Amino acid sequence: MAELIRQIRNLVETSVNIFGEPITVFQIVSLILTLTATLLGAGVLHRWFRGLSNRLKIPKEIQNRLLALLFFVIMIVGGGLAFRVAGISTNFLDKLFHYPLTELFQPPKKAVEIGESGEASPIETVEDGGHLTLARLFYAFVIIFGMFVLSKYMQWVLRRQVLPDFQIARHTQFILLRFFHFTFIIIGVLIGLSAVGVSFTTLAIIFGGLSIGIGFGLQNIASNLISGFILIFERPIKIGDLVEIMDVDVFGRVSSINLRSTVIVSLDEKEIIVPNSQLITESVHNLTHDTHRFRLRVPVGVSYGSDVEVVRTALIEAAREHPTVIKEPDPTMENVTPPFARFVQFGESSLDFELLAWIPDSFQRFDIASDLHFSIWRKFKTYNIKIPFPQRDVHFYPTEKE
Repeated sequence: MAELIRQIRNLVETSVNIFGEPITVFQIVSLILTLTATLLGAGVLHRWFRGLSNRLKIPKEIQNRLLALLFFVIMIVGGGLAFRVAGISTNFLDKLFHYPLTELFQPPKKAVEIGESGEASPIETVEDGGHLTLARLFYAFVIIFGMFVLSKYMQWVLRRQVLPDFQIARHTQFILLRFFHFTFIIIGVLIGLSAVGVSFTTLAIIFGGLSIGIGFGLQNIASNLISGFILIFERPIKIGDLVEIMDVDVFGRVSSINLRSTVIVSLDEKEIIVPNSQLITESVHNLTHDTHRFRLRVPVGVSYGSDVEVVRTALIEAAREHPTVIKEPDPTMENVTPPFARFVQFGESSLDFELLAWIPDSFQRFDIASDLHFSIWRKFKTYNIKIPFPQRDVHFYPTEKE
């Protein structure tokens, strides 16, 4: 038993050289246990503070921010307390953050010099200050994140206080804000890479490797990015346009155009994310590219015994009685005509007609078409117009046995 205790004591007193700082196993265990206790205490405080916030009826958004701030403060205080309890010097953290990460992937080197006596003696190497360290990575992250937050705040200011005064179109505002955001992010990335110590020669090598990757495995991503730039600057589709993608049966209004994808809000308020390359390479119906007007087509069939003039009168009356249908277009409405009925063809079981009427907003076409169906049905009952069922003749040919 005494031998076991002695071995355990020797184990916990064993010193480990980490970044040039001697640290015992007992100190490492103490650090881990203190950090674990800090996490458990943070969890208890988190539940207590959430219950208190619910009783005080604090909004959820403010609750989440306060809880995140509380957790951040507890972890900072707990980390400092853990190092103090473990007896580890703060110089360890300084060496950790400034340790060159590239040395982790290189074999240890030993510099020697040959003296006058011919014996080899170690010499101290001087760092050039250009190594990649955790501190530099942290600085780069802070710079990029700060530029991202600054970009979001500046966009909010421009959208709320500056751009509305210039009466700029919504899609033009979107392009300006996107360009503003990308400029800030690119500047932040360049400054962050400079803080890390990455040279432009290294960037050229990295982009050269990325070009090979794009050629082999990132074709779809590259295609979506290029298509995103085409959509933003060529503007075949704008924010607020009503589009219909025929191949995938998508219909809705464009809410945002990003570099990789476009968000379309359908009639039932579902957001459909469509890759940009699909909007460029496939057939897309833009119902509001130049105007929001739309011409409804309502097909209907009547029996062969119906008076075609009465049918035309009933269809036109149904269209003119609807408050949204354009009855008498003004001279500014090019190619817009009053409601009229077209005799399409002599069908197998019916005379086929088509009611054509213009409406001011294509987004309402389904609701207005439904209203016209109800109105046409009432008119047909008033004028005693019959809608026939399909008629089929069946012939039986008896066999010789029958």
